[in-house]
Amino acid sequence: MKQKTKKTLLFLTLFLFTQQSFSQGDYRFVNYSISNGLSQSSVTTIIEDELNTLWVGTQDGLNRFDGGSFEVYNPENTKGLESGYILCSHKDKEGNLWFGTSKGLLMYSVFFDKFQTYKKEGGAIQIKDITEDKEGYLWVVTAERGLFRFDKKQKEFKSFYFLVPSVHTTKIEFFRKNNIIVSTEDKGVFLCDIEKNTTRKTSDSKQKTKVNVIKKINKKGVFLGTNKGLFFLDKETNEIKNVFLKKETNEKVKNIKDVSFKEGVGWFLCTESEGLLVVNKKGEVSKNKEDVFQKTKILFNELNCIYKDGSGLFWVGSERGLSFFDPERKGFFGVGPSVNKKRGLPTPGVWCFEETKEHFFVGTDGAVSMQNKKTGVFRQFYRGLKTKTTGEKTVLTIKPITEKRILVGCVDGLFELTINPKKYVFKKIETSGFNRVYSIVHWKQSFFWIATKKGALLFDAKKQKTEAFFHDPKKEKETISKGVCRLVYKDLGGRIWFTTSTGGLNVLIEKQGKKKIVPYSENKKIKSVTTRYITSINNTKEGVYWFGTFGSGVLKWDEKQKKIKQYRKIDGLPNNVVYGVLTDKKKNLWFSTNKGVCVFNPKTEKTKKYTELDGLMSNEFNLGAYFLSKKGVIFFGGIYGYNYFNPEELSFFNKEDKIVFSSLKINGKTVFPKEKDSPLTKPLFLTKKIDLPYHQRSFSIKFHASNLGNNKKTIYKYILEGAGEGERVIGDLSELHFNSLSHGKYILKVFAGKKDGEWSPSPSVLKIEIAPPFWLGNWFLFGCFVLLLLLVWVFIKIKTETSRREQSRLEEKVKDRTKEIDLKNRKIEQQKDLLQKEKDKTEKLLKNVLPTTTAEELKKRGKARARSYKTVSVLFTDFVGFTKISDKTPASDLVKKLDVYFKRFDEIIIKNNLEKIKTIGDAYMCAGGVPVRNRTNPIDSCLAALQIQAYMRERKELSKKKKEQAWGLRLGINTGEVIAGVIGSERLAFDVWGSTVNHAQRMEMLGEPGEVTITGATHAFIEPYFECSFKGAAKTKSKGFVDMYVVERIKPELSIKMGGVFPNKKFKEIVDLHLYSQINYYQLEKFIIKKLKDLPKTLCYHNVSHTKDVLSAVERIALAENITNEGLFLLKSAAICHDVGFLERYEENEEISARFAQQTLPKYGYKEKHIKKIKELIFVTSIPQTPKTTLEKIICDADLDYLGRDDFEEVSSRLRDELKIVGKIKTNKEWDEIQVRFLKAHKYYTQTAKKTRGKKKKENLERIINRLKEGVV
Repeated sequence: MKQKTKKTLLFLTLFLFTQQSFSQGDYRFVNYSISNGLSQSSVTTIIEDELNTLWVGTQDGLNRFDGGSFEVYNPENTKGLESGYILCSHKDKEGNLWFGTSKGLLMYSVFFDKFQTYKKEGGAIQIKDITEDKEGYLWVVTAERGLFRFDKKQKEFKSFYFLVPSVHTTKIEFFRKNNIIVSTEDKGVFLCDIEKNTTRKTSDSKQKTKVNVIKKINKKGVFLGTNKGLFFLDKETNEIKNVFLKKETNEKVKNIKDVSFKEGVGWFLCTESEGLLVVNKKGEVSKNKEDVFQKTKILFNELNCIYKDGSGLFWVGSERGLSFFDPERKGFFGVGPSVNKKRGLPTPGVWCFEETKEHFFVGTDGAVSMQNKKTGVFRQFYRGLKTKTTGEKTVLTIKPITEKRILVGCVDGLFELTINPKKYVFKKIETSGFNRVYSIVHWKQSFFWIATKKGALLFDAKKQKTEAFFHDPKKEKETISKGVCRLVYKDLGGRIWFTTSTGGLNVLIEKQGKKKIVPYSENKKIKSVTTRYITSINNTKEGVYWFGTFGSGVLKWDEKQKKIKQYRKIDGLPNNVVYGVLTDKKKNLWFSTNKGVCVFNPKTEKTKKYTELDGLMSNEFNLGAYFLSKKGVIFFGGIYGYNYFNPEELSFFNKEDKIVFSSLKINGKTVFPKEKDSPLTKPLFLTKKIDLPYHQRSFSIKFHASNLGNNKKTIYKYILEGAGEGERVIGDLSELHFNSLSHGKYILKVFAGKKDGEWSPSPSVLKIEIAPPFWLGNWFLFGCFVLLLLLVWVFIKIKTETSRREQSRLEEKVKDRTKEIDLKNRKIEQQKDLLQKEKDKTEKLLKNVLPTTTAEELKKRGKARARSYKTVSVLFTDFVGFTKISDKTPASDLVKKLDVYFKRFDEIIIKNNLEKIKTIGDAYMCAGGVPVRNRTNPIDSCLAALQIQAYMRERKELSKKKKEQAWGLRLGINTGEVIAGVIGSERLAFDVWGSTVNHAQRMEMLGEPGEVTITGATHAFIEPYFECSFKGAAKTKSKGFVDMYVVERIKPELSIKMGGVFPNKKFKEIVDLHLYSQINYYQLEKFIIKKLKDLPKTLCYHNVSHTKDVLSAVERIALAENITNEGLFLLKSAAICHDVGFLERYEENEEISARFAQQTLPKYGYKEKHIKKIKELIFVTSIPQTPKTTLEKIICDADLDYLGRDDFEEVSSRLRDELKIVGKIKTNKEWDEIQVRFLKAHKYYTQTAKKTRGKKKKENLERIINRLKEGVV
């Protein structure tokens, strides 16, 4: 049996430590006492309810804790609670809470929020422990009346004194189905079979073993915490043995008040006076004890109970209050001033750190503190008396020479501390007045660099000599910068840096054994960002430095790229005053400031801040108090001790907070399930939907996060879907108030998050439906509708009767009056019709006399202003020989014939958007661009002119057939500036004035009958669309000579059926392209034509004529190939530019032409994509031609268009003469031979060129071949 027990205990021990244990150290505790709202200091029991709130029993009241505040229940304020002395607690299978009190058994229904106390007949009973069997019965042990069973249904107690023969029972627990273990104060521990009603005693009271707690932790049995240690009751053998196998462990584990266990960590044991003991799987015991100077230590050493909640937090009750810790949380550990100098610091201020192989050193306000790395025990070294004196004895920097020799820099000088096992000695080192020592760094061998108030020192520890380096105003660039030298730093490459209070950096330069400290060469760039002094330096990799500054945040300096970047509070830092900069193993940067600590990721440039809420001793840190140990542990010192942590092990609450809806208030009153007028049928935390009547639409919902330890950093937000309000952040408020919501359906979603911005992904959801008010109900609306109908019926009935009587009296009068009114109305209507007809005639006449816009202006204002128009085209016509015709023709016939012509002219000008001005005898005048301005009036005028002359030709043919005299018509057009409007008040007429009108009339007079004569001004506008011929220059009275042109026709490809009179669809597309394109092609054409006139006279072929010829051919082929978009401009631009290169050289000049296009075209609205295409088109004209795109094919065919024309011989002879001049050929025969080879190799690419030029090209080739055969030169 003993062997079996040993095996069981061994198995138990291994079972309880199946996972890898965490390293044991002090846990970080959060404490609550009566100052935080606890009803009384002595916490006796802790339990969690279904709402994840914590119930804390004390000797004076019951406390419900929701993570934010305590709600106190006592007999004075709580119905059903008769005693505030709480001894134990239990949660039954239904979720109800049961408490043992000094006056009986207290039940709390979390579902109805009600208390009820149950007493034993015959008086109160003091209940010390509670458990529950599988049937739902409660078993309780009492202080003076023994063991009882409580029937929850019958509300009755039944005594089981016959099973446990003692009235002084203390603890109870089930360890098998029908077996309980009961401890007593006077008769030991009993094992009872409640089914068989048998009892077996396991120990004797004479052994003086006091059982403080019995707990079931696994299925193997139960654990007993006693004054002699922790024991295990094996349910198979019914034997009680020590849990821990090591003797030394059991010796340390005594007076256990409560016990708990966590896999991977170990046992948590509450003791009577030794605080919280933690035992790991190796049997190693660590203590968590109170320390009044350490706020993260446990509150008190006298512990009563421990409880693990649903979030994994452990809550500890003591004689001073409530504490909790998270064993999985590896947060910030802190060390501060302590009464026990072996466990803490002598003073709160910490200024520096250092370490050796065996020890860790801390510089404080009054001493050097040395901690043994193995034992954790501190030893204090004071200069003089062992006091907390600060001031001149403040230790600002430490640097070990050896394990026992330490350099110590203080505000009053440099000292060497020699440490022996029992004694220590401070020896002052002579520094020649360089007394205030801020920083020390080891340089090489026995040399140390020291930063002081007056400058820098080089100290030889071997020879005990110093060499001073200070600022010399006469040698600004050869000595250290002025100001206090606050920091000396050695980078990864061994370079020594110094910082001073005036800002910037200094570096050590050593040449041929001579040393000097000079200002850093890039100080100007650094000081352009900040002039504040640099407090810390961190060299993360070669050439990259991070500087902490006093007021300008953190600077990143890239020495290779000469770039500096600043990070400040607005970028996420806690503050712009940065004391320390350290790098962890993951290359993250840690900054200490006077507003907490933050970690910075250099890749993402994101920060995370930590404050006292995360476990810092203080939010304010000190200059120089930062250190990275060889094991990667980071230390930051401040005004209240120091914190240390391993960044790789650092973790905080990362469990997702679940929101629990705890209570509902309607109109300010909390409602409970199944109460009168309560919308709840079950507790709110179990409710998924609330149905509210309309009068309960003002309500409040209280909630809290399930993780009670995370409350200080937890914030909330909610969305009420259906209200249309969107998301609202409410901070740490845990109650929502809704006032007078409209009826309808809503979905309430509440999220929990941390103050650094991380939100739980899944909210708690509650559906809410508010019924519509009764006046919107169907029955109410139906009743209102019936009542309304009834009232309407009564009203109509009364009104009808009254109206009937009145109607009889008025009918006669109405009949008489109606006759009179009808008669008058008929007369008025007749007059009205007459007036309207006269008005219509007047308006029609006015619109026939004046333009519509002018007529409207006259109607509105009573007068019309004369206006200036910049571009107007004036058209004049005059019948040839009209005087002779009028002499031979009767006046009436003459007028009729003129009317026929002028009516047709009217139709034509209206169709072409022109305005008729007037007729004077046989002269007809119209204009375009007045009174409504437009850009197409020159084109419109020419189209109208061609159509008028076409009409005249039709009339002429008709006259010939009838053998009548045919009339001829001269027609002239000019474009320019005019004044147009109405002058005078009598016999109103719209007219135009100016030299433009005179020149138009001059063109009509000089023109030939049947022709359209225009000025050069008009020709400049219409040339791209019409075929014109130059007629010469006409003398005028005002401008001297004016160029005259005859408009032959619309270009064939732009006219319907190539008739030259009526424009086709392409015509409109080309006009739109020219007028509305951003490319100013015609200005470009004028500029280049003018420039090409400078070509050498020796170029008989490549001259302006050739360029114009190619330009004409390009346009003709492009239009035939349906190119009417921007591509036409690109082709014409390439054609006009392609021979510009001849201005510089004769051969391979396409590159020059392309360069010219690149430089010139942007001035005329061409974009880069246009220029690129034009350059391609220029290059493709070089021989041999290899076009690929349609545009390239068109320009190639246009460049050699003459090969298939009738003027081939004329053009080729010019090219021949040119080639002779430049020395390319000598004889005509040689030229013909070249032409034969070229014509045979050449081909046209477009269908238009093949169709129109292919046949003629063959004839030209045959003619040359025949000429060669015949020997004709």
